[in-house]
Amino acid sequence: MRLERQTAVIDAFRQLPPQTMTRKALGEYLGTRRAALKVPKSFGVDDLVDLLRENDVLKIAEISSQEYGSKSRYAFGAISPLQLACSFYKGSFLSHGTALYLHGLTPLHTIFVNHEQSPKNSTSRLTQAGLNNAFKNSQRQSTYVFRYGTSTITFLNGKNTGGAGLMEMQAPDGERLTTTSLERTLIDIVVRPQYAGGIRNVVSAFRQAQDRISVAEIARLLAEMKYVYPYHQALGFLLERAGISAEELAPLKLRAIRFKFYLDYEMDQPAYDALWKLFYPSNLP
Repeated sequence: MRLERQTAVIDAFRQLPPQTMTRKALGEYLGTRRAALKVPKSFGVDDLVDLLRENDVLKIAEISSQEYGSKSRYAFGAISPLQLACSFYKGSFLSHGTALYLHGLTPLHTIFVNHEQSPKNSTSRLTQAGLNNAFKNSQRQSTYVFRYGTSTITFLNGKNTGGAGLMEMQAPDGERLTTTSLERTLIDIVVRPQYAGGIRNVVSAFRQAQDRISVAEIARLLAEMKYVYPYHQALGFLLERAGISAEELAPLKLRAIRFKFYLDYEMDQPAYDALWKLFYPSNLP
């Protein structure tokens, strides 16, 4: 391809806002711009990648795992690890500890990126024996973990909620990201406390957030998310401990309490709260 055409292609792609593309998406984009840039049909995706890489317009951003190999995306501009993490699965969003970071409640450690499962019909029947058995063991955690530079990215395949409580937020570096609302985040870290760094971090997050949240919104989201386990008991306990008044807790107190529940997994000699019928670590701050 002639030099002036190469220059036109380079300039056009240099003007793209920061983003990632798959090989397929890059090929489709080239197809839409081929006529305007007067790019010959013989100039394919591989040629384009070589040209753009040679001129520092495109970089290959790769995440890797000893167990699962590597995944990569073509990156234009300054792409943050958070943006990259969300680019591998359609409908991905940042959750748990990463959402706490975006809401200003904790430093960023592991990047948790969630993409929900397809809808399923649950036939689970809750029993006290089943609850006792589930919480006597450690919490199941995703092993689908990758590295990107100094960042750790954990992919979660979460329960289908129909996107309940998702929002767009501007991250500290200025990029726009999809994450969970503060109320949805608090529900998520009660369901999976290890994804927030453990139950002590969960308690800290509730205390820091207590004057920023709506208990009514938590109750609404919890109903929409349709968990089998009675997480309203754990949420009520933590919110009360964080200083939320009994009047504000009414939306959760109105829900039936049929079973004794657990705040955390694998607890040794836990304490018990009779109001919420909840076992919790005896050394809880």
